[in-house]
This record gives sequence, structure tokens and C-alpha cells, in this order.
Amino acid sequence: MDRGIHVVGIAGPDRLDGPPSLDLDYSMKGGRSVISMALPMDVSAIDAFLSKRSPAPHNLDQFINYQRLFRVETELADYLISLGYRARALPTSADYRRSPYVFSLQPAFSMRYAAIASGIAGQGWSGNVITKEYGAAVYLGAVVTGARLTGDLPLPADYFYETRCKKCRFCARSCPSRMFSDRENERYLLNSELYKRGKRRSVELCKISCFGLHSLSYDRKWTNWGLHWIDDWVEKEPNTKKKTALLAALLRRGLTTGDSMPRFDILKRLCTGSYPGEVKRFLPSLDNFPQDEAERYRILAAFIRSLGVQGIDDYPIPMVCGHCALVCGPAPEETRRRYQLLISSGLVVPGEKGQMKKVETYEEASLLRRRHPLRSPFYRNLRDTFASLYLWHRHYCGLGLHSHLQAIRYRRRMKKALCERADHKTSTM
Repeated sequence: MDRGIHVVGIAGPDRLDGPPSLDLDYSMKGGRSVISMALPMDVSAIDAFLSKRSPAPHNLDQFINYQRLFRVETELADYLISLGYRARALPTSADYRRSPYVFSLQPAFSMRYAAIASGIAGQGWSGNVITKEYGAAVYLGAVVTGARLTGDLPLPADYFYETRCKKCRFCARSCPSRMFSDRENERYLLNSELYKRGKRRSVELCKISCFGLHSLSYDRKWTNWGLHWIDDWVEKEPNTKKKTALLAALLRRGLTTGDSMPRFDILKRLCTGSYPGEVKRFLPSLDNFPQDEAERYRILAAFIRSLGVQGIDDYPIPMVCGHCALVCGPAPEETRRRYQLLISSGLVVPGEKGQMKKVETYEEASLLRRRHPLRSPFYRNLRDTFASLYLWHRHYCGLGLHSHLQAIRYRRRMKKALCERADHKTSTM
């Protein structure tokens, strides 16, 4: 809290019974407790992002606060180590378990489940967690330790569903690819309780939107800040039952952008290690961020190059979506305000010289796309493809037998819990 992080909670050994991604041993052998923390996203930067004024402030906010959070985690882990306990600062994102299917993106450790178990947040409809103080628009961090710590009390399982999500669900409507339903729900098991969230149509849809591969909303009235559209999805909604077709669409678009690997690599570098030196020495604060968009891009591009990432100087905006978290404020009125900002913001598409241009209608956006099509040279696509294959297979390909067995056991327990719930519901009717 001395470091400015005021939303902090602890999950002790008795509060970590859930899906495999809540297993501390995967991140640190002998882990017994987790300290969970959250930092708020800057609201003015969110407004600029959702209203299509500029994506740069929100990206700057993420650059600064992912690193800020990781540094505080490291200080806390070092402090616990100085007391004689084992401890580790956990990557704040882009840290996934190895899997034969490298795009499964199963977290090595789930910051969301940890936030729920430690009492700092509750489950939201979108799958994001919601804090009382800031809504879902937060950065999450955690430290795992071998110390046996006394846990904080969690919120009731359906706390936010009953008080907010049941009447809201703007998060579902703010996803360009409609990754999850705004009506149907699904449940998961955590610490012997069933938690409710919106039913996920396909996680591939989230990857496609957040990687900027399809930015157009289903009603064609707004976009996120991504550069691309999947043409087959403009006139009709993707068939989520055809998993292979979704994966093929992801790969077809992702491997022809020429910059998919470096854009992901930025997030990986920011969230899994500390930048050498204080970030604030290299980046301005939001209050001192220039108003000129070209100058903003120049600053962000220079910082990205300093991370060792090359190839995206023209549009150094790796975070292009995340709407489902951004629209969710600390109160229903604020959530409605942010959602209205988004759906009335219009569309942004690459115009002359690739510069993003805001227009009000789908017809204008289509015309600009035809006049100024984005074409990445073949050699750049080939280089990006090999770099992507290397990155994903080096870090995320493999077979974790222990995780696989955990998943089987968890699914059995989950099925049993759902059957017991159904039997109880039937007996009380």
C-alpha cells in the first residue's frame, strides 16, 4: 500500500482449490499462499480509447502499470525471501501453460481466480473479475509464497451477478466478435462453490479481436483499434461450432499481417520481466503525454524498440481491444456511460499511408479500406510466420502430464457438482 496499490488480498492454502490454473506448484514448487493485488486503469485514457479519440494514452497506461505492478511484486517477493520464505513475483500476463495446441492459452497461474480467492474481486459476466473500487478495468498481479498466510474472506460466489451483471451485460455487447453470450451462462467450480459467468461461444473469437485481426462489430457500427477485418465475417457471424474454421480464419489473417509476432512480444516482455531502469525515466506520465498523435506514436515506438522489439514503428499500438473490461466501471451508471461512448464512437480504419482515420459509417470505412488496402510484403509475412512459430513453440508447446491429469480430475468434480446442484434444484421444486 505504501507503493500506491490499495486493493490487496491474501488467499491462504485453504482457498486455492479450483481449476488447474490455480495450482501454485506450476509456478513455484511448494507454493502455499498467494498475495493478490489490483491497480486501476486510468479513466481518462479509457474514455479516449472507447470514444476513438486516441488509443495512445491507454497503451501508455498499460506500458507503465504492467511494469509498475511487476516491480511491486518483485519488491514484495524479495521482502518475503528476506524473512526466510520462498516467494516469486508472477508474470502479470502472457504466461501460459505448455500444450500440444499452442494457442490454447491456458494461464500458468490465473490472476483472476487468485483475485476471487483472495477477496479483492468477484466474478463478472465477461469472465473478467470485478472489484468494488474500480470495476473490471484493473491490472492484476500476484506473488506466490511458501509461507502459510491467513486468507481474507472472499465475496459470495454470485455477488456481482446478482447486484450488477444480471441487469447489465454491456461487456458481452462490447466484444466485436461476440466471444460470449449476453444471455446464456456457464459455471465453474472454485473452493467447492459454483461461480456463474457468461457462456463462452469460443475463446478463439477473443484472440481474433484482441490481436486486432477482426475489429468490426457485428452490427457494423463501430470497431476496436485493430487494423484488420476478416472479410467472411463482415456480412455474417462466424459459426462457432466449426472450431477448425475459426482457427483457419485466425491463422489466415494472423500470418498475413507481417507484425503479429512483435505485437505479442511487446506484451510478453512487459508482463514477464522488469524493464532495466524505471519506466518513468523513458516514458512520460499521462499528464505530460503530448497532444499530437504523431508525437505520441513516436514516443511509444521508441520505447518498444528499447524493449528489443522491431518492426511496428508505424502503428505502435499493441493493445487494441479489451472492451469487455474497459466498459465495466465501479457503478452501473459509469458502465452505461462507457458503453455509450463505445457504440457511438464510429469506426477507425487505416487510411492514407496507413494512418488510422475515424469515420462515422460502415460505408465510409469500406471505401477507405478499398482505397488504401493494407498489403504486407511477402518477405515480411514469411519472416513473421517463422518468428511466430519459433516464439509460440519455444514457450508454449509441450505436454504437461500433471496439468492434463489435473484437468481430468477437475472436470469430474465439476460434473459431480453440477449434477448435485441439478438434483437439489429438482428436489426443492
